[in-house]
Amino acid sequence: MSFLQDKLNDLKHEDPERRALATQALWKMWYQEAGESGEKEIHIGVALMESDNLLLAEKHFLKMIEDYPEFSEAQNKLATVLYMLGKYHEAITSCKKVTLNNPNHFGAWNGMGLCQFQLGHFDEAIVSFQKALEIQPYAEGNAHYIARCRGNLN
Repeated sequence: MSFLQDKLNDLKHEDPERRALATQALWKMWYQEAGESGEKEIHIGVALMESDNLLLAEKHFLKMIEDYPEFSEAQNKLATVLYMLGKYHEAITSCKKVTLNNPNHFGAWNGMGLCQFQLGHFDEAIVSFQKALEIQPYAEGNAHYIARCRGNLN
């Protein structure tokens, strides 16, 4: 069994510590997909986000996507910034690119669901949150948002 499949299986394990370690390992793997230089650039962009320099972070991640077109995590971080800026349609487009390249990216599925929720697209949001739950069945946030979406549909 591959490392990736091992960690994906661990996300479904009853032991919360095992799930947490698997989650950390997957994020680390995704951050390192474009090598050392790509990982360094991701951290620079995250620091910009964390210091509320969202427009600079957006530009940074757009440049990263130019430089590393196959680097899903750069696209995912762009989606996060776009979400934070309230650019939900653009963020959904970025999330879709991530999930096309990496269908196991629970963060992108969750992010897409959050954007769809903000737009009032509750049926679509449910599908995205369910995809995230298939990968990470113990992630209560996704189940919570599915319930909220269903409540808004009734």
